[in-house]
Amino acid sequence: MLKIAVATSDGTSIDEHFGQAREFRIFEVDDSGGFQLVGVREIRPHCPGDPAVAHSADATVEQLGGVDAVFVNRIGPGAARNLEEKGIKAFALSGPIDRALAAYGKRHSLIDAKIPGVSQGFTPAGGEPCGCSGRCR
Repeated sequence: MLKIAVATSDGTSIDEHFGQAREFRIFEVDDSGGFQLVGVREIRPHCPGDPAVAHSADATVEQLGGVDAVFVNRIGPGAARNLEEKGIKAFALSGPIDRALAAYGKRHSLIDAKIPGVSQGFTPAGGEPCGCSGRCR
């Protein structure tokens, strides 16, 4: 069973930027593509003088421990790297949550496979920079 954190403002679509999401819906997903909502993690804002957390995206990464992947509309390369260092995969996509969860559940072994000669690095949605002017690094 996989745990997926989804950034959503309406509960039905993946439509929030990683660094701006105020909460993540947590779903458990099985290999057949079945899923269920198991909780909501409210993201506590970071404390601006805290030297352990230099940016709110770093604080968000810390608060998402225990999940296998995050689905967000946009994410900066620094936040994606921080997630990867924690063993959490980041996917920048948009659309209905149910379709994304079902597809990932059924295909995660292919998506997660390390294929020699194929880049496993992060690519923002559409292959473009996230547009956050470096705020999400």
